Amino acid sequence: MSALAPAEHVVPASAAERPRDDVVVVGAGPAGSATALLLARAGVAVRIVERTHFPRRKVCGEYLNGGAVLALARLGLRDAVRAVSSPLRGARLVPEDTDPVELEFPRLALACPRETLDGILLRAALEEGAVLEYGRVEEIIVEDGQCVGVTVRGDDGVVRDRPAEYVVGADGVGSVLAQRVMLAKPQRPRARYAVGGHYAGFGGLDGFVEMYVGGGAYFAINPLGADRANVMVVVPKDRLARWSRDVDAGITGAAAELGRGIRSFEGVTRIGPRVSFGPLAHDVTGVQQAGVILVGDAAGFLDPFTGQGVFLALTGAEHAAAALIAALGDRAREREAFEEYARWRARDLTWRRALSKAIALLIDVPFLANRVADRLERFPAARAALMDALSGVGPPQSAFRPAVLGRLIA
Repeated sequence: MSALAPAEHVVPASAAERPRDDVVVVGAGPAGSATALLLARAGVAVRIVERTHFPRRKVCGEYLNGGAVLALARLGLRDAVRAVSSPLRGARLVPEDTDPVELEFPRLALACPRETLDGILLRAALEEGAVLEYGRVEEIIVEDGQCVGVTVRGDDGVVRDRPAEYVVGADGVGSVLAQRVMLAKPQRPRARYAVGGHYAGFGGLDGFVEMYVGGGAYFAINPLGADRANVMVVVPKDRLARWSRDVDAGITGAAAELGRGIRSFEGVTRIGPRVSFGPLAHDVTGVQQAGVILVGDAAGFLDPFTGQGVFLALTGAEHAAAALIAALGDRAREREAFEEYARWRARDLTWRRALSKAIALLIDVPFLANRVADRLERFPAARAALMDALSGVGPPQSAFRPAVLGRLIA
């Protein structure tokens, strides 16, 4: 199974103009396509609305941790994704003033271009009967205080109503759906931004994701094969603003500083355009309201430092689809099913944010980084439990047990 070709995106006329869908999913990224796939398999009439034509090039989220690979297996897509991916051995963390720390992944992890991954997931959803429509969602349709669809401006400029029993917001950071149903929180003022792209010439990675950390910024190199890597420099907004006259010089200097003589952009070649995205922040007051469910980044963004984005998208899709199927089967169960999804998401994201912040602190402070590096070598069981939590294989709260985090810092 390969990425979708543009010709395969024609919407069947009968489905495109059907009077009502069971569910409209806004966004065809991993969260949206996985949700649509699960719904379609359950016999739900589902429409995906996506504003960007596929195949589309994206650079973020090209690391699939062990939990994401397991989720793809549950979707029946692991083999298809594995066939077009590169295996990853582990993470090599390089803090300031201490030796690098190598952490091997306990389960299969993959590096897969997002253009390819997104195409596989979307194709699978369409093959199960989901309908794809290109267009931009402009408003929600509300009746008696309930969202009962969306208005979509198509490529032809015509605005059409797309009524549905429920709407899924899988439209990422800055979600239009989250804003329209008043669930989005104001943007955090100190959010970080990412700048980078695909590069050739980073040798010696040996299947390890490298992370160079310091001063609230980091320089990440994710190998996508023998001689290609996803490379990102992540910095606070005020630092990015100082690069306005010469962004290339800014990221080159930041990479050289963070790389501390080990890595830089010297001798490498960018493949394709430079990309930038941010802010790396999106908070919500809740993930369901008045007929709308938010999933993936739209339901709350986790800083990509620990690489859990695709994993959260896929597992969130599983829980959201289960809630929607329960509600469609028995409207009396809607409130219970949606609230159960909301509780799961809030609990899971709270623990994962805490874990991400704890790990960032431990390797960003030289004194702590030295201590943790030593303890990781001395306590292999604690190291394994930490890697399971970071990889999505185990629950994130398990990393906070005294036998794990306590041994690393005590």
